[in-house]
Amino acid sequence: MRLGQEVQALPRRLRSDRPYAPRNGATDLGPRARALLLLVAALAAFLLLGLGYDHEPLATIDAEVSQWVAANMPIAFEWLARPFSWIGGWIGLTVVSVALVAVLAGARRPWDALWSAATIVLAQVAVTPFLKEAYDRPRPAAGSAVPLPSSDAYPSGHAASAAATCGVLAVLAAERWPDRRRAIWAAAAVLAFAIGVSRVLLNVHFLTDVLAGWCFGIACVAAAVLVRSGFVAGPIPVRPERVSRGS
Repeated sequence: MRLGQEVQALPRRLRSDRPYAPRNGATDLGPRARALLLLVAALAAFLLLGLGYDHEPLATIDAEVSQWVAANMPIAFEWLARPFSWIGGWIGLTVVSVALVAVLAGARRPWDALWSAATIVLAQVAVTPFLKEAYDRPRPAAGSAVPLPSSDAYPSGHAASAAATCGVLAVLAAERWPDRRRAIWAAAAVLAFAIGVSRVLLNVHFLTDVLAGWCFGIACVAAAVLVRSGFVAGPIPVRPERVSRGS
């Protein structure tokens, strides 16, 4: 009976684009409109950073931050940054991603597993190597606490992958525990922030590289939420009379 109800509700889910109406009467754009605005804003910020990092004032800010890190960064902060940098690398995030997909598949949520994997892979593969090669920006040369990677700098793959992975985890966790959604999103933001900042503290990225990586990762999550909302619009209430007929 449950399967039949879901099949009957699917057309309404695909057609439904009505914004959620808050109980207090305040206006709300709805989740799809918010995701679309976030997508546009994140992509616009990414493109503006890409156009401006070689020009003032961003060029000076990047250079001064990199030089300060090379000359003055306390060794304790460098070592604190290392584990977050490792977590945000391809090994750390691959482990997290595989574990997430395995849990979703084991919970008989194959579409969510596919959606999660596709979103995370989009951020990782699109950033490395295509966007990096397209912008072809050298990494900081002021001195790094770790060996500089051979890939280009803009945008930061760590920051993009962290934003996408943490965003996917937050979307799914906030659906599972809606009463804790603020804490969930705050925790996701803190982790993505720490991973991105670690790349600046280690002086393997300029500040604008990391900002652009966050923007791209957020754009990936927003686009994925738009796609997913067409198929998973949340529980659709079934009228009692329809339940009685189907039982």
